[in-house]
Amino acid sequence: MKRTITPLTKLRVVQPILRQSLCCSHTALKRQCNTFSLINRYYGQQSTFLTSTTTTTKRRSLSTATTQTTSPTALPEGDCSGCGAPFQTDDPNKPGYYVQRKSNDTETVNIDRRRKRSNHSMNDAEFQAAVNALDPELRALLEQGDEQITSTTNLNKQEPLNENDTKQEEQIIDNDNVIDQEKAKPKEICQRCYSLKHYNHITTETSPEFLRATQQYGSLEFLKTKRNPLIVLVLDITDLPFSLSSQLSKLVQENPTARIMIAANKVDMIPQRARRHEQRIRDWIIQHLKQQGFPTQQIQNISLVSAKKGWGVLGLLRRLDEARLPTDDIYLVGSTNVGKSALVNNILAQRASKEKRLQYQITSSVVPGTTMGTLKIPLHALHMGSSQNGRRLLERDHYLIDTPGVVNDQQLIHLMPFEEQKKLLRHTEYKPITFSLKPGRSLLLDSFVRIDVVEATEPVLFTLFTPVIPHLTKTLKLVDKKNDSSLEPISQLLSVQGIHKSRACIDLAFASLGWIAVAGLFDKAKFRIWLPNNVNPTEAFAIRQPAMLPFEYQGVIRKFFGSGDRAKK
Repeated sequence: MKRTITPLTKLRVVQPILRQSLCCSHTALKRQCNTFSLINRYYGQQSTFLTSTTTTTKRRSLSTATTQTTSPTALPEGDCSGCGAPFQTDDPNKPGYYVQRKSNDTETVNIDRRRKRSNHSMNDAEFQAAVNALDPELRALLEQGDEQITSTTNLNKQEPLNENDTKQEEQIIDNDNVIDQEKAKPKEICQRCYSLKHYNHITTETSPEFLRATQQYGSLEFLKTKRNPLIVLVLDITDLPFSLSSQLSKLVQENPTARIMIAANKVDMIPQRARRHEQRIRDWIIQHLKQQGFPTQQIQNISLVSAKKGWGVLGLLRRLDEARLPTDDIYLVGSTNVGKSALVNNILAQRASKEKRLQYQITSSVVPGTTMGTLKIPLHALHMGSSQNGRRLLERDHYLIDTPGVVNDQQLIHLMPFEEQKKLLRHTEYKPITFSLKPGRSLLLDSFVRIDVVEATEPVLFTLFTPVIPHLTKTLKLVDKKNDSSLEPISQLLSVQGIHKSRACIDLAFASLGWIAVAGLFDKAKFRIWLPNNVNPTEAFAIRQPAMLPFEYQGVIRKFFGSGDRAKK
């Protein structure tokens, strides 16, 4: 009577064989285990082995074909998905310069690693030789297992693989590989975006003239005549009123039907103590915009957001959902370097799926004027519009539209080289420092700002909200050394009257360099303000009254003179 071998019996037979094999040398054990593994794969998992071998072969051939068919001169369709500049191959020093890269670098390698299979294969002769090299007991065990596999296959009435089945499987594997490579295919971006994204390096100029000549400003003109547009005006809360350019104010004034929503960005740079009073900051922004001649009656609400940390972004999106009509697009406008692109990327991170984030992510950097053209993101990708399947047949897509920033060429940051700009624009929370100055003393902010205390009945308290390291010295030293050849004084002296020893009466704001809050019990004080000779003082310097953060004086006064670097340690 023939004995039936069950899987438990197989295990009992194999265990003594493996124990006996442990007494062999390391080389012999390794060879026998490899042989057993190959035979088990060949016998018990024939279809899996064939599929694995076919997958590896097709993947190699597909990678080779991709490498061989790369065209070095073909331009992708449309504009750069990172900055919106039209693609070009003429000038590498201009936006949109396209350099074709290998498409099977990182993504294809990751696919190969995820789907890695064994490259070992055996023909019939090698298989028979491997079986003959086994121990007699193990060879008998495998032969009996083969009989069970054959009988099970016959009972299930499964025909062996023929040529047609193999071709169908190969075609399916081919299609899967193509789909995976399409998903892993990176977005086409220009060389400028690639350098900013991976190396934090700029390949073009950053001057206002260059930005104004290359950006597509015609995209904002239609907002003057568009009926009832929904506009998100992004402001830099640390750079008011300079982040609100006259062009943006004029755009809103010429379209009284425009609905304006203010997004005051970079609120994370305000001191933590001041962030507790959000409503007071909102009221101050409204009052300040009214002083600048902005039509505040068109403002629907003000959101304090941080594109870097994601604060307030969900609240902004909720208000946009409430205010948006079914036929509305959403337009993001603002000056350069206010954080529009960073805000778009944060909205994608909080609302879109992973695939949509990778598809619509745009280039964001500290470089002023990173966005060169109009960039559109479908609202259904942000779960704000109708879904793709639930939309009506004739309904068009609606978009969140990121527009290029309006350049303010009077910003003092444009006078710095790119490396200095990167250091200055690192977004960190301001640490207010208070200095006490008497008449005959001067305060300098690098080589861009100088404040001389000409007259004062009492010491003047200057609380600094700026990333620039201050320097305090005597005014006579500056006159003797004549180091201020690049600075020119404003024609008139600034007269200020103090109201409280710990409450700021005014702010002295400087374009892109922060501000200085002035406090003290003096009845009357006169200051002389010095600015670079190649800027317009009325556009690079502003007096803000009342002060935005009047209560940030902590009562700790720095009385030494010299570099303010020690004050920050």
